[in-house]
Amino acid sequence: MSFVPRIFLSHTPPVGASLALDPSVSHYLVTVLRLGKGAAFQAFDPRGAEYEMTLEEPAPSQALAKNLRLIREAPSRPLWVALGQSLPKAAKMDLILRQGTEVGLSQFIPILTERSVSRPEEDQWVHKRDRWRKILIEACRQCGRPDLPELSPLVDWDAALKLFQDYDLVLLPYEKEAPSLKGVLESKPDSRRILILVGPEGGWSPREVEQAQARGACPTHLPVPILRTETAGLTAAAMVQFFKGE
Repeated sequence: MSFVPRIFLSHTPPVGASLALDPSVSHYLVTVLRLGKGAAFQAFDPRGAEYEMTLEEPAPSQALAKNLRLIREAPSRPLWVALGQSLPKAAKMDLILRQGTEVGLSQFIPILTERSVSRPEEDQWVHKRDRWRKILIEACRQCGRPDLPELSPLVDWDAALKLFQDYDLVLLPYEKEAPSLKGVLESKPDSRRILILVGPEGGWSPREVEQAQARGACPTHLPVPILRTETAGLTAAAMVQFFKGE
């Protein structure tokens, strides 16, 4: 099967209409892939709808494309799995975002916790958020996923606790003795909006575990050896989706 390029569009024009592509997308299609006039490609929007498009003007700085037809509507998501990730060191967050997108996570919530080593200043956070969004888009493009995961603003622990009310179930993977993940999920069979909390390299503080439980979070252990912060959330998310039949 021949390769069909896929791009992300923040705003998709009506079928039959044309639009000017962003410089980065234009560069990718025209300079990197060397597509010419009339070349076909696909596009997906934030909702997950996919379109067939054609290149009308292959300008490297700002190409012009036409929306030919809707390939498929935005998919329904009966299961919403969010990852509340305590900020890890260095480039680990890049890995978490990229592979979490491939695994099927619906939402990423970066959290500053007591033992978080990475503590970006406000101006650094703006840069990180832009770069992280690009990573999500690129991951969707490469793995064929149609819908872009939601990237929430950076929150501190107190703000994160208030978010628990938005979910049917909050899971707290914890290395100490706790019920199994399978047991917790079986006890909450109707949960469809699930938040998985993952601590930093140094783990959760006793105070954070106590506060999370007071807010209704369910401590649980995974049926695997102790995992690193960059793999714990991915493993838990895959297990939750498998158990829920997604």
